[in-house]
Order: sequence, then C-alpha cells, then structure tokens
Amino acid sequence: MHLNESRAFGNSLGDWAAGSGPAYRLLAAAIRSRAEAGALSVGARLPAERSLAGALGVSRTTVVAAYDLLRQEGWLESRRGSGSRLLRAGSRGMPVAVDDHHRAGFERSTILRSLVEASESKVEFMGLHLPAASPFVAEALEHVAKDVGSLLGHHGYWPVGLPSLRAAIAAHLTKSGLPSHPEEILVTHGAQEAIGLAASLFLSPGRAVVLEDPTYVGAIDVFAAAGARLSPVPVTEHGVRMDLLRDAVAREAPGLIYLMPTFQNPTGVVTPESHRREIAAIAAERGIPVFEDDALANLDMGHRPPRPIAAFAPSAPILSVGSFSKLMWGGLRAGWIRAPEALIGRLARRKALGDLGNSAVSQAVAARLLPRAAEIREFRRKQISERLAVMEREISRLLPEWTWRRPGGGLSLWVRLPRGNAVEFARAAQRHGVSILPGTICSPSNGCSEFLRLPFVLEPAKIRDGVRLLAEAWRAYAPAPQKERAALEVLV
Repeated sequence: MHLNESRAFGNSLGDWAAGSGPAYRLLAAAIRSRAEAGALSVGARLPAERSLAGALGVSRTTVVAAYDLLRQEGWLESRRGSGSRLLRAGSRGMPVAVDDHHRAGFERSTILRSLVEASESKVEFMGLHLPAASPFVAEALEHVAKDVGSLLGHHGYWPVGLPSLRAAIAAHLTKSGLPSHPEEILVTHGAQEAIGLAASLFLSPGRAVVLEDPTYVGAIDVFAAAGARLSPVPVTEHGVRMDLLRDAVAREAPGLIYLMPTFQNPTGVVTPESHRREIAAIAAERGIPVFEDDALANLDMGHRPPRPIAAFAPSAPILSVGSFSKLMWGGLRAGWIRAPEALIGRLARRKALGDLGNSAVSQAVAARLLPRAAEIREFRRKQISERLAVMEREISRLLPEWTWRRPGGGLSLWVRLPRGNAVEFARAAQRHGVSILPGTICSPSNGCSEFLRLPFVLEPAKIRDGVRLLAEAWRAYAPAPQKERAALEVLV
C-alpha cells in the first residue's frame, strides 16, 4: 500500500490508542475489531509494517508485534513479498448483524468509550460535560422530597413524562419564542435518547438522513447503527449550506433531516433566522421531519440566538429537542422532544416499549430547576466564559499558529491546524498525556482532517495543563512548514 492508503487504513481504526495496555495489543485489538465487524474482508491486504508505523506515528516494532499477535490468533497470514492478508472475517463470514452495527458505532465513538474505559491521559479534552450547576441542583435535591411525597399514591409510571415537568417545559419553550402546550412534550433521557427515538421512527436500513458535516458524534453513531445512509451537507460560518441542503433534500427524499442550529457541535456556529425560516418551510411543505437539536442552545455568552426552527412552523413535523444535561447536570438524565401532538404520540409509544418512562425523582428535580433557567444560564455564562478565556489565552500564547473563530456559545472550540493531520496529531497528543478529538471523528464524510474539537469544560488549571501538553506534543509532531493552509474563510 502507498502511504495515503496506509493513512486511510490508520484513520479507519479510530482512536485505537485510547485504552490502557501495551500499544501493540491496542493496535491488534483495533484491527481485530474491524475484522469482526465485517469492515475487512477475507484476503484483504493490510499495510506494510513500516508504512503503517509511519501513518500511525508509532515505531515499526509496535506494528510488527501487533501483526505477530494477530498471526498467532489466526487472523493474519504473512508471506515474504506479498505482505499480510486477513485469513478470516468476523461472525463466521455472515453479514454484520444489528449488534455488530452497534458495536462498530461504539468503537468509533471515542467520547462514549472515554466514559466507560479507563484512560491513562493526564488531561482529557473529549466530552462536553460540565459538573452540576451548584448550588441550584443541590438546593433542588434538598426540597424535592416534598414534591415526590405527593406522588407516592400513584403507581409511578409516566411514559410521556411527569405532568408538572411537561408543563414546565412547555412554559419554558413558550418563553423562548416557541409557543407550546404540555401535550406537545415528551420527556426523554436527554437529547441522545431523542435521537435514538427519531432514528427508530423515521429511518430504516438504506434510508437517507441528511445531516451537517461536521456534526455531533453521537448522532452519527446512532444513524449508522440504524443502517441509515448518511447524506452530509457542509457547515459554514452561517450554519448548514442552504443551497446544498435543498439539493440533498431533492436528491435523497430523506427520512429525516438532523440539524444543530444553535451553537452547533462542534463548530459553534449559529444558523440565522432567515435560514431557520427556510428549513421550517421545507418541513412544512415537503412533510420531511426535521430534528432540531438544541442541547446547547441555553449556553450563550451574552447574545441570545434566534427563535427555534419550530417557531416558524409550529405544526410542521419538527422535533425541537432540548436537554437538562448541559445547563443543569448530566446526572439528571432528562430532556425533551417538542413536536405536534400526533407525532409525540408515535414517539411516546416507542419510548414506552423501551423503558416505560423516566425516573419520577429526576423529573421532579428537573421540574423544580426549570423555572430558574434564567439564573442558571447566567451562572453557566460566567463559568464557561472564564474557561473559554483561559483556553484562548493559553492557545494564543503556546500555539500561535493555530486558528479558530470565537463561538458565541456552546462548550468547544473548533481549532484549525496550520499543517499536518489531526488524527496523526491526536495520537501524538495521546503519547504526551492528553486526549483530544480529531475533526474526522465529527465528520460523516471522514473529512475535517485539519480540525480539532477542544472543549473548554475543565477547571481553568486543568485547561492550562492540557494546552501545555498539547504544545509539547505539537513541537514533537508538527511537520516541517511547507505551504501554509489558506486563511480561515470558512469552517470546513
């Protein structure tokens, strides 16, 4: 294989070095997982050891040892002059089953893996996870016993959501410019469950989903696990490219359009009102469901964004989705879908089949917190503004070649490297004790190889340590300057 092919193979392994243990075993496990998932066919030729070592930024000894282990396990055969080839495929040669799709998606998602697997990194710039909004959450927990006590005569199952919470969510959305009624609300375990419910209702194997490129990693994984065909549309400084969105809708007749119009993850951009009106019109006129992911919409830094897309066509099939996780606390595991009542009924039946509804205790806490959303938003604004300032100052000081646009909200910077490859640099950073997310992980087209997503959710001291480690890794990794990339005019 040529070097470009070796790099492509290396990129397909994801963040293979993120676990614990010897590097050669981690590499062997990543290749084995690809084979087991059916991504490598019998007879597939693997990159030459030296070429793969260069692409991965590891020693040739690491690749030699990984191949040796796979040969011992019966996965590979190697012949002088012919290289190494795969001897067997996963699942005894059968097609990849649904469980395998889920496993492949989980392996791809370095964020999910970072939540459940031990990491040896000193600093992790991975998930967009803030600690609880104290003292608001603590105070609500102290007083919630009274609220829950009044519910004890009930059997405790509310599949569509606790009535008091549905009413509080409807009032919150109405105040934000989206008139809503409790009957239009379904309480979920956050935005992630909402994505899964939408995928199960609107998508099937081979059906297209139109989504932004780059976009939220968890959405990519859910849609891929559903067997959907991903139809990515580029994101610019004004949000999704509307001309290409219209083309994709006309070409694909998608089962779903997934967008994050406010503080888009990972770019941080905000879709203007004119584009929101047009997207709402597409949903209303064509009847194509639009999933409006507003999980980060309450994390502004002083300038409130436009009204939600659904506000411009309230009766259209638009799922306006929010979450308590970012603003208040991920431990509540609570969020919502706002949609026309008939659509809420269809989604509620699917949710009831899965879990019969959320915890009444968590919902009661959320219902206490939501009327204080404005206070909590101000608390978060100060918190994330301070952390963003620390991150920007440290990057400017230690990594002056790196570029980004300051977001108006959200929890991450979308940083552009002046040269090199973000996947390769992420591996170098791992060796220096810091975990980062390369842009390719956020891209349904496997693009964005010159970008990194850097969350500013850690304590300021931890952010400073992390950027210092990134600077050390960059000095060790950075390719020799050749032709610098063009000025940052668009995001991708």
